[in-house]
Amino acid sequence: MAAEAEDSCDVAVIGAGISGLTAAALLSRAGLRVTVVESEAAIGGCIAGFQRKGFLFDTGIHWLNECGPDGFIHRLFSDLDPGYPKCRPLARIRRIKSASFDYLLTSEPDALRDRLCRDFPEAAGGVRSLFAIGRKIAESVHQLSRGLRCWETMSLLEYGLYGLRMGYWSLPLFRHVGVPAEKGLRLLFRDSPVKDVFASEEEMMGVLVPLGWAYAKNFQMPPAGGSRAFALWLQKRIEASGSRVLLRHRVAKVLLEGGVAAGVVLAGGRTLRSRFVLAACDVEALYERMLPPGAVPTDLLRRLHDADLYDSGFMVNMGLDCGAAALGFGEEMLTLFREDIPLSERVSGDPAKVNLCVMSSSVRDASVAPAGKGTLSIFCRARIDYMDHWRTGPGLERGPAYAAFKKEYADALIARVERVMSLRLREHIEALDIATPVTYWRYTGNRDGSIMGARPTMKNIKSKIAHFRTPVKNLLLAGHWADYGGGIPIAVKAAANTALLILKDTVPAAYQGLRDLMDGKNARAR
Repeated sequence: MAAEAEDSCDVAVIGAGISGLTAAALLSRAGLRVTVVESEAAIGGCIAGFQRKGFLFDTGIHWLNECGPDGFIHRLFSDLDPGYPKCRPLARIRRIKSASFDYLLTSEPDALRDRLCRDFPEAAGGVRSLFAIGRKIAESVHQLSRGLRCWETMSLLEYGLYGLRMGYWSLPLFRHVGVPAEKGLRLLFRDSPVKDVFASEEEMMGVLVPLGWAYAKNFQMPPAGGSRAFALWLQKRIEASGSRVLLRHRVAKVLLEGGVAAGVVLAGGRTLRSRFVLAACDVEALYERMLPPGAVPTDLLRRLHDADLYDSGFMVNMGLDCGAAALGFGEEMLTLFREDIPLSERVSGDPAKVNLCVMSSSVRDASVAPAGKGTLSIFCRARIDYMDHWRTGPGLERGPAYAAFKKEYADALIARVERVMSLRLREHIEALDIATPVTYWRYTGNRDGSIMGARPTMKNIKSKIAHFRTPVKNLLLAGHWADYGGGIPIAVKAAANTALLILKDTVPAAYQGLRDLMDGKNARAR
């Protein structure tokens, strides 16, 4: 049964995803009274996961970064509680497979480099150059993980020094930002077919950053029990500090008094007053439905509407009557794609052509499946407007046509995996769940079902799409709309920065401790 809302608190947090929960845990540990308001029946947002017939499906993670001993998530979470859910290193990272090749990237990337040099001797120089760039990026990524704070928390001197330091370490990265993968690979490999090994990516950053993370040994598996273990642990930390998480409560609007955020009004009319409101939810829903007209400048709304967002996704989750390893799947993420068609067709949404990611959580963590059984997930990028919005009705209403079409699409993806892997996968399926972009839209509220918010494109950066402070005083953003990029690391980083901004005005000692922690200094005394 959901807990009842108090009449007041110090901070009201909208959304119990990983970012909202992280911010709430940091703030409540500092002594502030926090109430997290979540419209769904479960916490976690994109990492909530779900169960079907005894199988636990991890919906949010392909791989993790920054959760190892040198990572900033490890610093933040272990400071909250040394017993936080730990993540084991991922040794087998990514298997890249098509009709004509099969390669594996591991935590020893030079092994892949050497194999490619042997298989494509005419392009050996380009291969070595590519991996050398990846090695440089590894150092850049490591140094950048020490620069977590947003500029609003810095003095003028700090900001100047930060800009110089981050500018130096960002250079190896930014020279590749926005460069199409096809162009970058052709410069390295000319017409050698080795370029097809990396051709599943649209941009060179998608090729280089995984290499950098591999050299930095910065790939981890989700904790035992799946990614939702983070959310459950954070909820316990919040409640242990005297704060609370309210489920099945929807925020109808942000309460304003004199143009300043003063709390939230829940659906049904209940008011929760607070000194600050932290929105870890879709920014356009916040600005257009939870705030009155005129509270947000028209220009900012226009820029948000025009922003480059990550696509949504289509996901097939299967519970198997046998272990996934018996069918040829390992701990790595498997990328399947067709090199016989142009990239534009591989991202078009056509189930016969779209790039696929296949992963078994049960190979990594046997606890997510009954004994002797396993899980397998197929994921691909997808857009919400595909085929008349997945054959939904007005207002994205789901009916028989929608159900039939998503099953047809899932069958096509399963058939492709069967052909490429030479197996009879359907014979082993005991449980099946299918998610479309409409599903992502329903559960996240993100525009068009975007899975990770604003992309780190030059267009978005120039337009200043990501922001922590909103036009409304004491209303701040967290999550993937506050910072660029995707995944748990960006969500946690955004949460820490938003918490820091609030602590700067409320609990100076806690602000100093979190500031030092984010700067990579020793963890503060507990």
